[in-house]
Amino acid sequence: MKTRAKSVEECSTLFEIEVPATTISDVFEDVYKEIVKIANIPGFRVGKAPIDLVRKHYSKDAKEEVLKRLIPEAYRRALEEHKVSPIGMPEITEVVFEDDKPLLFKARVDTRPKFKIREYKLIGLERRKAEIKPDDVDKTIESLREMNAKYIAVEDRPAGMGDYVVSDLDCFVDGKPVHKKRENLWLFLEKESLIPGLSEGMAGMNKSEERDIEAVLPEKYPDKGLAGKKAVYHILCKEIKARQLPNIDDEFAKDVGKNNLEDLKKEVFAELEARAKTNADVECENQLLNKLMDDNVFSVPSSFVKRQLEQMVENAKRKLQEKGFKKEELDKKDAEFREKFKKDAERQVRLLFILDEIARNEKIEVERKDVEDAFKAIAAQVGKSEEEIKAYYEKEDLVDNLEEKVREEKTIAFILKNAKISDKA
Repeated sequence: MKTRAKSVEECSTLFEIEVPATTISDVFEDVYKEIVKIANIPGFRVGKAPIDLVRKHYSKDAKEEVLKRLIPEAYRRALEEHKVSPIGMPEITEVVFEDDKPLLFKARVDTRPKFKIREYKLIGLERRKAEIKPDDVDKTIESLREMNAKYIAVEDRPAGMGDYVVSDLDCFVDGKPVHKKRENLWLFLEKESLIPGLSEGMAGMNKSEERDIEAVLPEKYPDKGLAGKKAVYHILCKEIKARQLPNIDDEFAKDVGKNNLEDLKKEVFAELEARAKTNADVECENQLLNKLMDDNVFSVPSSFVKRQLEQMVENAKRKLQEKGFKKEELDKKDAEFREKFKKDAERQVRLLFILDEIARNEKIEVERKDVEDAFKAIAAQVGKSEEEIKAYYEKEDLVDNLEEKVREEKTIAFILKNAKISDKA
């Protein structure tokens, strides 16, 4: 067997492999001997047909089977001969397989980046100190107050600024409807509304009154073709609602499930403090990861970057779809998304190799309990049983991915434990 290896990129090796005809002939003989035992040819009992007829009837099947055996074995021997340690599966191309001739093919494989890890112990980091002020507690309680507001029907006056109008709404541009009629829509009357002039035009409306209001659609209107155009809103005022805020006292605290206002303030303080500590920990971890990526710059396999980039693009598009953007419009911006995430994708792939190298150095392994704890955490997060989560991961063949994620988390925890962290205000 002849093999030649060359580096086509810093982290990619291309093999050119030639398997001699004699080796191919030997494998064909082995394959046909196996086929003879199960060959079903008219006029002969199973396994009793002459070898020449078997070759004639099963030549295509035999050829496929020979390829399945030759290519993996030849690739494995090429790796051993050139002492290449691959990561991932090879890309097999340019296969030439003709009768009585050598088998020729190329195999491209990614290889592990060669780099020397920079010092990762005693890394200097700053963690923001969680300082909760009385004003923070007051703002949170005010938000709770607004969430528990009551909406009282107004019968003795027309709608005014600060009211909610329950309405049926049509919108027309150049006499044509812009969208389907919207019914029972709650509109808040305020000067800084999305559609300038709409709230002012609705002020003074009485229950059951209908009114046409002219307005200019804003430049940031979702439908770019209508942005800046004059529109006529036809509105039916079905109800007028005034928002009534509760007093902040012991009764209010009881309404939200606490014994009294003092207990409510204590609990809000504790929640804000816990949230601030969590945010500070996340910021500190991000500092660490960015430090590792900045300090360790090296080339990574392009195929890994490509996969990471595609994943980042799809995740971004999915989040935008959840916010109401149309998939067709987002798909048109794939090139723009790829350009935006290209550098981050490469950094993320580099981080994977950095964390893996540190885990190797420190002999960080994933134990059975680590995986079980991960299943428990996921189950609690999504509201399912641990058994359901475990069954899903096993069925979808995701356990190895989970173990890899747990190993990365343990590695990050190790580096943070050995970092030099100072608190800042």
